[in-house]
Amino acid sequence: MDKKYMKAAIELAKKGYGKVAPNPMVGCVIVKNNRIIAKGWHKCFGSKHAEIDALCKAGKNAQGADLYVTLEPCNTFGKQPPCSDSIVKAGIKRVFYAVKDPNARGSRQFLVKHGVEVHSGVLSNEAKLLIKEHIEHIKIKNRVSIKAAMTLDGKIATQNYDSKWITCQKSRDFVHRLRTQYDAVLIGSNTALKDNPFLTSHSKGRNPIRVVIDSNLSIPKNSNLLKNFSPTIIFYDEAIKNTAGHFRKEHIILAPINIKKAKNNFNIIIDKLNVFGIKTILVEGGGEIISSALFSKRVGDIYFFVAPKIIGGKNSISAVGAKGAATIAKALKVQNMTFEKIGQDFLIRGTL
Repeated sequence: MDKKYMKAAIELAKKGYGKVAPNPMVGCVIVKNNRIIAKGWHKCFGSKHAEIDALCKAGKNAQGADLYVTLEPCNTFGKQPPCSDSIVKAGIKRVFYAVKDPNARGSRQFLVKHGVEVHSGVLSNEAKLLIKEHIEHIKIKNRVSIKAAMTLDGKIATQNYDSKWITCQKSRDFVHRLRTQYDAVLIGSNTALKDNPFLTSHSKGRNPIRVVIDSNLSIPKNSNLLKNFSPTIIFYDEAIKNTAGHFRKEHIILAPINIKKAKNNFNIIIDKLNVFGIKTILVEGGGEIISSALFSKRVGDIYFFVAPKIIGGKNSISAVGAKGAATIAKALKVQNMTFEKIGQDFLIRGTL
């Protein structure tokens, strides 16, 4: 019977395919009196874990029941509270998990300590296939890249913030494919408000997680970034205590931070995203966001698209804004530069 219930959990986990990365696909069933009383799975990045989804559906009936889950329950605070704690509080009698989670950090010991009987290894070979990408992702080192589309005179928008479209369709298609290689794409609130982007792959592959630095939670409810095409993380000032209802959706994660410190130290943003399991970040923001990222010393690659256009004007928006380097000696030095013609544009790649 154990295999029967674990197989059901594995089938549930598959429902999260293409929606939960870089998290693993996880499925869960709760069994009582030889009958499945609740089912759950991880539906999208940032949503309830499979165990919590199932426990919520089971309610008080979870008392004395068995829980079957494809991956060892988590035991740490991240986007969601630890599942191990919820399992204990729900009164689950026995837990069966298929595969050990390298990030579980003492989950089994916690459960046993609180009187829960724990069994592992049920259909482990089948369940391992669900977390193959997750295990590979754990090995990846942090990678931050910059993408900017500019004119010959280094402008990314006019003084009225008009920026559509600086580059040609072929360049934009390249960027859509590029996004599929990253966990997340990051912009600031100005880009969100002026361009109203989708920040998806536009059907070129899996969508990245969308990240917006929006100090005052100014994104309107009709924004494309709030539509359920892919999960969205919004960083906002921790001084804000009340959030509008249009931000309270399952695919939206609100992340309060000290905005003043984060603006002066972009590493705060990167480190916070790492806590969320996001290791590869493509920064597509405006001049200030790009500058902050570049001078954080965490950027590895740059992708600068240059179109054969000139905007001019001292008030038009530059690709790299803010204060920048104080002297030429402190200017960032780009290495390993390559040039590629894409349609009518040039793509300049390099490393820092």
